[in-house]
Amino acid sequence: MLAGGAALAALGVLVSACGESPPKTSAVEDLLGPLEQAKRDSALAGAAAAATGNPPQIAAALTVVATQRAAHAQALASEIARAAGKVESSSSEATTASPTDAAAQPPPPPPPLSDVVNSLRTSAENASRLLATSSGYQAGLLGSIAACCTVSYSIALVPAGPTP
Repeated sequence: MLAGGAALAALGVLVSACGESPPKTSAVEDLLGPLEQAKRDSALAGAAAAATGNPPQIAAALTVVATQRAAHAQALASEIARAAGKVESSSSEATTASPTDAAAQPPPPPPPLSDVVNSLRTSAENASRLLATSSGYQAGLLGSIAACCTVSYSIALVPAGPTP
């Protein structure tokens, strides 16, 4: 009788554990913020790289940062699709502005380097915070993003090089 009761209890725990979907949703929702931040960082770094007045090594570093953050956005989008159980399409979802939209508004001024640095710092902090509650591939991805952003703002984007 006790063995049967224990087996039923164990079965109940297994069934309830297998049917849990909130962690899956939570993991997907947790990655949406870093995805949007990666897209913003990429656009910000790209715009700052195109600005005149930055030293050549900073402009080159900004271009690399823009490329890296775009790659982070792609990796996060792929992981979100995988975690949500969806098959990711290989086509990009880029929207293009019509010529009349571009003519109606002048382009915004390029962001200063400090805006890019502050955004990367925020991205690193947010990824580190999420890393503490993640596991597996997502933890590795978030750790990589945090490390990359930290190196970018503390070493690559320092005009005179890192301070000792």
